[in-house]
Amino acid sequence: MIKRLLLPFFTLLLFTLLLYRCSDSIIVPGNENNLITNPSFEENGNASLNGWIIAGDTINQFTTDIPPNGGNWAITINSVWISPLTNGIYTTVKLSTGIHIYRFSVWAKYQEVTGSTNMLIIKPDTTIVLRSIQITDTLWKEYSVIDTIAADVSDSLRIILSGGGSQILFGKSYFDLCTLELLE
Repeated sequence: MIKRLLLPFFTLLLFTLLLYRCSDSIIVPGNENNLITNPSFEENGNASLNGWIIAGDTINQFTTDIPPNGGNWAITINSVWISPLTNGIYTTVKLSTGIHIYRFSVWAKYQEVTGSTNMLIIKPDTTIVLRSIQITDTLWKEYSVIDTIAADVSDSLRIILSGGGSQILFGKSYFDLCTLELLE
């Protein structure tokens, strides 16, 4: 009698555990050419800033409000009262020596205050602002640029995601699916 009750119980328990584990194993299809190590702010289904550095007094939060083809998480970054270049999160990628064409894209949107993405070339003795992309839509939108960069052996590219700046309004910007590809 006990064996008859235990077998269905353990079968149901095993099925429930397997089903629970399946929900954690959603994998965002990766772009093997992406030079950014954590483009979707998650690892193994969990929110993560691995590969990104928080700059200044940035307040950020993870959100499940994601763009089309996003994974489980995106990040929101609050607007600040000072320069977006000194607040936000950033990642730095080593550039290939010589003249190369790169494509950067990010899915983003804003709420109340427009955010931005800034691309800086970091050289041993100087920093050059390569590109600034203003987030102009309140709905998820892909922003993309292609640039030709002449890099020396010690140069790198810093990508800064910022919630924008305002001394009047409080707002935030959402970011996900950051991609940097070496095209040629």
